[in-house]
Amino acid sequence: MIPASRLALTTALLWFLAANLVGLFLGLGALPFTWRPAHAHMQLLGFVSLMIYGVAYHALPRFRGVVFRRPGLALFQVFLANLGLLGMALAWGLGLEAPIWGLFATLSALASALFALLMLEVLWS
Repeated sequence: MIPASRLALTTALLWFLAANLVGLFLGLGALPFTWRPAHAHMQLLGFVSLMIYGVAYHALPRFRGVVFRRPGLALFQVFLANLGLLGMALAWGLGLEAPIWGLFATLSALASALFALLMLEVLWS
């Protein structure tokens, strides 16, 4: 298994744990409702997307019968995807009322989308 797959699968499980803890604290009333979008993004981008990245990086080259040619770029993509998601979750959770948080959330969302496209580039090349 290449390091990118290992990192993606490991961080997917960590995001799953973190998202469930945020959900628990939301349910208990220990966190304000500004954390609800962060909770959703942590589950969908953190757990689901990173799990997809990890499995895709491991399985798709084998299904195609080719050697994975860009493991360094794949590792970089997974690292940046985690950073984009962290920025988005913090921006949502800490409050978008301030203009700087709105800009930060927008930039983080754009980064997450670009890093998802980078995954496609890594797999198709």
